[in-house]
Amino acid sequence: MRGKINQWKDEKGFGFIVPDDGKEKVFFHISAVKNKARRPQVGDVVNYDTTRDSQNRLKALAVSIEGISTSSNSQNESISNKIESPKKNIFDYFLIIVLLVSLTAAVGIFLKSQRIQDTIPSGIPGLIAIVLLSRQKKPKDKKFNCSHCNKITEHDARTIKAWNNGFLKLYCSSCHHQWLIDNPSHVDRSNLSRSGGCLGVFFFLAVTPIIIGVGLYQWLS
Repeated sequence: MRGKINQWKDEKGFGFIVPDDGKEKVFFHISAVKNKARRPQVGDVVNYDTTRDSQNRLKALAVSIEGISTSSNSQNESISNKIESPKKNIFDYFLIIVLLVSLTAAVGIFLKSQRIQDTIPSGIPGLIAIVLLSRQKKPKDKKFNCSHCNKITEHDARTIKAWNNGFLKLYCSSCHHQWLIDNPSHVDRSNLSRSGGCLGVFFFLAVTPIIIGVGLYQWLS
């Protein structure tokens, strides 16, 4: 079908198309737009397919803006290829060493004095190291390429948190908002399960041998 965009809310990523045959106007989301060279604008002539959503509302699919190439531009592709998972730096490895030394010292003091309160001074550096290891890092690039609509957008608190949790497919605010509308009953617990996951495993692996060692010492003594 063919029509013209008569409404467009760029900050929310959706608009409406008036078909050439004068029938009911059609809702469309930025994720349905095939042209990635630029954002839709009021007055653009488009070709599209239609479907009905779960609430029987008419919406457009495969929206193509006339006169605009449907291929992604090179800038989008270059930004998309730069997304890498968070990596540990020298400071992180230093903190890990501090944590291990702190735990070892605390266990040694406890084995000698048999009083847990004596281990507090030695354990404080380890607690500080745990807090610093769980800090959020920032991506190298301030902008990213939305994995859904291909829009180049700046990172915000939501995308930085997702990136720190290991997600490399990031979505702009409008696509994320549309996903929430399409999945109202879905509760995304992946962030909860990922948050602190690696640190929790590391802490478990570090503390478990210590607990076992203390238990054996007390049992043999």
